[in-house]
Amino acid sequence: MPFVHSHANLLRRERIAVDVEGDLVTMRLGNVEVKLPYETALTLSQWLRVRGKQAKRTAGDTSRHWSVVGVLTDATRG
Repeated sequence: MPFVHSHANLLRRERIAVDVEGDLVTMRLGNVEVKLPYETALTLSQWLRVRGKQAKRTAGDTSRHWSVVGVLTDATRG
């Protein structure tokens, strides 16, 4: 069985945001902010997607469910 981190500090919720500033992608994880050129952001997103799929298979999840990330800046409140 793989080792699972369960330390309380690893389980707290953090704010996560990704924005665009010109040709840079700004990623905020908690109080850390990283600005990446778009080429680097694309490479990182592909790497995360591949490793996420690998982790999903390792966890035994064979579902084909997709999560969708939407841009809600133009959404209106009802």
